[in-house]
Amino acid sequence: MRRHGICGMMAGLALLLGTATAAMAGARPPVPDANIAVQLFSLHKDLARDPAGTLKALRASGVTQVEAFNTLGLEPAAFKALLDQAGLTASGSHVGIKDLRDNVQGIIETAKIVGYRYVGVAWLKPPGAGANQGIGPAEVDAAIAAYRSACPALKAAGLRVMYHLHGYEFAADGAGTLLDRLLAGLDPACVELQMDVFWVLKAGVDPVTLLEKLGGRVKLLHVKDMRPGASTGEYTGSAPPGDFAPVGQGSVDWTALLAAARKAGVDWYVLEDESPTPTAHLALSLAWLQGR
Repeated sequence: MRRHGICGMMAGLALLLGTATAAMAGARPPVPDANIAVQLFSLHKDLARDPAGTLKALRASGVTQVEAFNTLGLEPAAFKALLDQAGLTASGSHVGIKDLRDNVQGIIETAKIVGYRYVGVAWLKPPGAGANQGIGPAEVDAAIAAYRSACPALKAAGLRVMYHLHGYEFAADGAGTLLDRLLAGLDPACVELQMDVFWVLKAGVDPVTLLEKLGGRVKLLHVKDMRPGASTGEYTGSAPPGDFAPVGQGSVDWTALLAAARKAGVDWYVLEDESPTPTAHLALSLAWLQGR
């Protein structure tokens, strides 16, 4: 991310969101604000420099809820205090596969302190894996085992449990795919799915068709668009930064997708942007989602 300083970022984010939203005033929002969050990884570079200022800027833009990816190196209580000071709440968090396997109690304690309503794994590639490398049956089977072991305690603690699709699950696995293997091993009564629209499309899969196929198993979306003409059919979970587009300006048919999401009973619409200009993209994406 290129920035001319945190103050400029804060002012720019609020101005961009205010202008875009005002231009769409009066339109009926396709998604209620109460169901929208922003994945904090979108702004991880700014958060590393100035966590308090970045969170306050995000709140000034009109965002009220975030999805965490860790506690920014802080103790859970300190992270919660930082969110409170900014006027934000955390709907849920991504957690590491290692913690899901070895530190379930730590996940539960953090969730209670911060106030997460759901937790789930978003990354299965092993440490050191290259950008062009995907995953295989071993990673899928390890994830299944971790979820089976952790699910009872997480559910007993009042948490919803999800798995985030990252695209590499669509690689072939015998007569089916790694996703088939994963879904067959996960208990649908415990593990919900978070479908990342970009990564599904990057794998060459139509997200509307997939959502219709999976139906009620998908309860969360990562809402992000792909530039027209970007390459697809790739199962690595990696993409050039320039492939990310603001929602409504890419190749996703959002009208059809949101209709399918409503029919499936999706609860959470989490905006994420991994482009070189996430502040500007999030502004446009949020305005589109709120006021198209």
